Amino acid sequence: MRPGDGGAEVRALQERLHGQGFTYVSVTGVYDDRTRRGMAQFQSDRGVTGDPGGVYGPATRAAFG
Repeated sequence: MRPGDGGAEVRALQERLHGQGFTYVSVTGVYDDRTRRGMAQFQSDRGVTGDPGGVYGPATRAAFG
């Protein structure tokens, strides 16, 4: 998933990010700038490589567990 995407999967991702302490991520169902920022911070915190910054791809999905 990436900025501009929307739907139930994005909402679930936002809920997970918010639950992990990224409280600035709003649960809207739209992959907006706050979601991108939270995802990029998650990737940085966990040392995720293999996905572009702020994009929820296979490497980031694996890091979420």
